[in-house]
Amino acid sequence: MILFGLQFRWRKVSALVACAAGALSSSCVVLHEVNPDPQPALTEADAEEGERGEGFRYAPRGARGNPDPWWESFRDRELNREIEDSLAENPDLRSVAGRIDQANARVIQAGSTLFPQIDGAGEFRRRWRGDGVRDDSSEIGVLLGWELDVWNRIRSGRAARIREAEAAYEDWRAARLLLTGAVGETWYVLVEQRGQRRLAEEQIELNQTLLDLTRLRAGQGQSSMVDVLQQKEQLESTESRVPLIESQIAEVSLVLEALGGRVPGKRDPLAGTDQLPDPPPWPRTGVPADLLAERPDLRARRARILAVDHEVGEAIADRFPRFSIGGSLAGAGSAGLEALVGDAVVGAVGPVFDAGARRAEVDRRRSRVQEELDLYTSEFIDAVREVETALVREQKLDERVTRQTAQLGTARKLLAESRSRYTLGASDYLPVLDAVSKVQELERDVLTTRRERLSARILLHRALGGPVPEPDPVNPSAAP
Repeated sequence: MILFGLQFRWRKVSALVACAAGALSSSCVVLHEVNPDPQPALTEADAEEGERGEGFRYAPRGARGNPDPWWESFRDRELNREIEDSLAENPDLRSVAGRIDQANARVIQAGSTLFPQIDGAGEFRRRWRGDGVRDDSSEIGVLLGWELDVWNRIRSGRAARIREAEAAYEDWRAARLLLTGAVGETWYVLVEQRGQRRLAEEQIELNQTLLDLTRLRAGQGQSSMVDVLQQKEQLESTESRVPLIESQIAEVSLVLEALGGRVPGKRDPLAGTDQLPDPPPWPRTGVPADLLAERPDLRARRARILAVDHEVGEAIADRFPRFSIGGSLAGAGSAGLEALVGDAVVGAVGPVFDAGARRAEVDRRRSRVQEELDLYTSEFIDAVREVETALVREQKLDERVTRQTAQLGTARKLLAESRSRYTLGASDYLPVLDAVSKVQELERDVLTTRRERLSARILLHRALGGPVPEPDPVNPSAAP
């Protein structure tokens, strides 16, 4: 370590400060160029496809965009209310928002040393001599310390903290997106389970009617006790499903309350709609490259790449000497501040021998840049996969709903024909029982598949990055 110190009288301090200001106003030496626009490291074929702007493979043609929040496309007022309450009250979301303030504070800390650091100091001393005479003295002054950022070390650190603050902000936006998706999926599971309960009640009523019919025919000698017991078992099987459905309704309702930041157990889980809507029109999917700008998690990763890249410049600058100036101005005296004393120091400190530690730190941070870039690539590939998965899943679920609905229509016709033949005595009860079981099973399956189709649409919105309302950058936690 090399340290040079020069003592000046107070009349030289103003000249020294002027020299430091001139050094700061000059252009600083740039030792590391930061890539301002990092891109995923894709194969040559994938990169060419992205340049051509080809859309997603399973995206429907002619899909139109919608700038409104994604959940408003479902035209479900209760869903809107649940999501808006969750965005305003969820404590986990508020905790993520708190990280933005922490990151902003680190930005201020990192940039504070670009300016002079001025401290105040004071002292009062009282001594008694052997002859009993009291001797008082006092001193008060200011201390100045200022590092000259010649090699851009401080600026690079501050730029890295700024990018980390951007990443924290995007993490908060990603958390908002995930929360809205979780609330949407939970809400439609709750609606589905309410629908399953209503369906079970309707099936119980039908099974009770068929049981009364078989008992009547058995009393008339037109049917056997076996038919009565078979239908009774069918009724009891349907009734046994009700407690499980009600348990699931209660559990999902508790989850929904927790997502909304409310103490679970305050709402009536059975109160509300039990009708699932049809999916809204397809959202605009764009091209895979759009995800880099639309998805907040990818934007956060990009900000982290830039932060680590700036840290490389900080590590490189740390291998060069640091220049600083300092000084003090103090007033001292026994009865008052009779004397004014000032001094100034110009210093330089730099590495002489560190056994390669600083060079290794530069290499480590460069390796971290590559690591973050590889993670960026991996997350982009996963994002494209999520969009394609959601697209093909909804398409196939839509086909499944269509075919299940057609199958249900056939099964109902078969049930009607079987009941008619049984009533006329043209057949036994077994075809009726089989037809009833099939119809009721298909009714439950259609309801579940319709809910899964809605979940696939929510997954698509989440994979596309929303849209979610742009939050207030000044006070993010106050945005709905």
